[in-house]
Amino acid sequence: MPFLSNLIANPELPALFADSVIGLYLDQAAPEVFGHGRVTHLAPGTGLPTEGRQRLNVVLDGRLAGPSGWYGPGNHMQGDQAGFLAVDMPARIWTLDLGATEWLAPGNRPLRLALTRALIAADSSEAAATPPQVLPDPTTLCDVDHPEIRRRAARLRRTTPAATAEAIMLFVHPMPYRFGYWQERASDTLARGVGMCTTKANLQVALMRAAGLEAGFGEGPMPMTVIGKLMPEAWRALQRPMVRHFFAAVRLGGRWHAADCSYDDATYGVHQRHFPESAALRRPVLAEGLPYAPALCAAGLGPWDFEVVPHLAEVMGKSSRFRPHHFEALNTRLDHARGAQRTRIVTAEPGDGEARA
Repeated sequence: MPFLSNLIANPELPALFADSVIGLYLDQAAPEVFGHGRVTHLAPGTGLPTEGRQRLNVVLDGRLAGPSGWYGPGNHMQGDQAGFLAVDMPARIWTLDLGATEWLAPGNRPLRLALTRALIAADSSEAAATPPQVLPDPTTLCDVDHPEIRRRAARLRRTTPAATAEAIMLFVHPMPYRFGYWQERASDTLARGVGMCTTKANLQVALMRAAGLEAGFGEGPMPMTVIGKLMPEAWRALQRPMVRHFFAAVRLGGRWHAADCSYDDATYGVHQRHFPESAALRRPVLAEGLPYAPALCAAGLGPWDFEVVPHLAEVMGKSSRFRPHHFEALNTRLDHARGAQRTRIVTAEPGDGEARA
């Protein structure tokens, strides 16, 4: 099918490309670069075409699996992709021939440089999201005695337990929510300054315990119809309909209070486009008798409807089926909302740039 006809029949394709990691960093140049490629439809079990070694492929939806692992929506591949098959469901793949005469035309030099910078930025972001080869012992993840945890907790201590718990919640709350690995210590999350629900809750519990509060972990269900709005649309088809959501809890006045600061302001901004009523939950407030449980409310539960466990060593010790490139693709919608594609400054010499592309 010619590219134009493909685009007319599938008007969502440019949006899927914009949600890719490369599309994120191409930013305003994404539509024009997209127009120079072509889209291939693969039925389950169908192999990815491999002619030519200067091909850049971006998975728009579905999954590809091969000798080096699997690639989901928004992931890209270069070089030899022999042996990759569409699995589970149909897949659509955008392909650009980097050696094509049309692409190498002098007038396309700005696009080639933009693509080079996008590829470098994508590599850089993936490297930053890659965990150490040796992961910490799961029983050490809530490292309440770490000097930086102790120091920060001392700064956040207030005159009452409720005020201290709220100060800690307001400190962790602005940290950007990003999908990623959960096998990291609370002190590592503090140093990185970003996290997902599990790692932010782990940091929050460590700080509250270091401040002398009785703290634990709450759990509640999270429908994919809610959390799925934070990720590119093509990823939702690959997820379970319901996932487990973990958050911090603190005992105030003899009763456990949810203190869920998983989502930062930008995350709520994305949610609000789909759930306008969530605006009322956007500002975190915690006091005795007044828990903060936006995720429970979004799931249709009451703010007191949760169990508390003392640790998440078993949960956080489990290995993930996702790899750094999967998480980076999952995060593009949130990164777009935060303007990450504009704050990551990547420079490349023109000669080097075209060679690397």
